[in-house]
Amino acid sequence: MYSQSSTIQYQRFQQTVPEELVCRAQNGDMAAHSELYKMFSPAIYTLANGICRDPHCAEDLLQSVFLKLFDKIGTFGFRAPFGMWLRQLAVNECLMYLRKQKKYADTLSTDEYEFTNVHETQTVGKETSDQASLVDLFSNQHDLAKLLGGLSDEVRTVLWLKEIEGYTHDEIGIMVNKSPSYSKSITHRALKALAKKVTARADQMTNPIGAV
Repeated sequence: MYSQSSTIQYQRFQQTVPEELVCRAQNGDMAAHSELYKMFSPAIYTLANGICRDPHCAEDLLQSVFLKLFDKIGTFGFRAPFGMWLRQLAVNECLMYLRKQKKYADTLSTDEYEFTNVHETQTVGKETSDQASLVDLFSNQHDLAKLLGGLSDEVRTVLWLKEIEGYTHDEIGIMVNKSPSYSKSITHRALKALAKKVTARADQMTNPIGAV
């Protein structure tokens, strides 16, 4: 169901969680809940901050997710890894927050990313194999926040879910009530835009204005 990803963020949610620990938490053991918080709070905070780009918002969402976990953990049926189940709970909270704040519109409003080219939308998947990933761009820039800061909330959310959290385009389409092609096109266009920014910054550093 989930795409493979080598990002540190994805691996945080892939931690092995003892079944006994989950069962204790399901039975209301607060020490078990505290242990789960220690295990997953860094990953959930990173996810929330990546989507909302606000440390205070991320802290609030972190607390909200664990309050929701306290209510929902009894529904966990061990059919999927616990971390992946918890990640989906966290993503749902983040998307709900954006919708309540009206930061995630029902339709994409950023002209730069509208589907004005139907052919591109249909064939974009053929081009992405040679395209730099967000992880590649980040490793070169060492500043993920700056790379994402110029994107709209809609575009940043799709890009974060795909490139950092490791969701598939099909999964993202379901979460944002769009088609898989929507996720593919947004990811493709956003990565192209970010790659241009990275190249431009590198050129500026290599050839600063006024250099002899």
